Amino acid sequence: MKHHSHIIKHYMLSIINDPVSIFLPMLMFFTPIKGIFFTVALVIVMDTLVGLWKARHLNQNITSRKLSAVISKLLLYESLILITFLIAQFITAGAIDKLFSIEHVLTKGISLVLIYIELKSINESYKIVKGIDIWAHLKELISRTREIKDGVKELKDEESNNK
Repeated sequence: MKHHSHIIKHYMLSIINDPVSIFLPMLMFFTPIKGIFFTVALVIVMDTLVGLWKARHLNQNITSRKLSAVISKLLLYESLILITFLIAQFITAGAIDKLFSIEHVLTKGISLVLIYIELKSINESYKIVKGIDIWAHLKELISRTREIKDGVKELKDEESNNK
């Protein structure tokens, strides 16, 4: 028993001497989803920049109160990702990942919803300023890409039939 108390005392002293050391194991635990954290934060920043551009274009006031909402949103979204990851790890014990054969599927799914919300906001701001719906143009581009792909396939089929 004395040996265990010595280990605990040593660990507690190391935390006091180096408080960052307590966070390192936590950071390591969340390493698998660091890309998700970064991606969601990046999309929030993009939405903020587009929102500032829209406000400037419409001659709207940009207040510190409105900008502080970005920090709240960032904390809320990132906390939601953390909680989802913890639920997937400890409550469902990876069962959902196994069901879909995708690693961290619950966390990725929630993140995609959050990213969709931000992209929709970016699209709305862009549409207000430029009158262009990015989603509609993207759908049209995808449709044209399919047409080109089908045309190339037809040409290849015709060429192989002529041989």
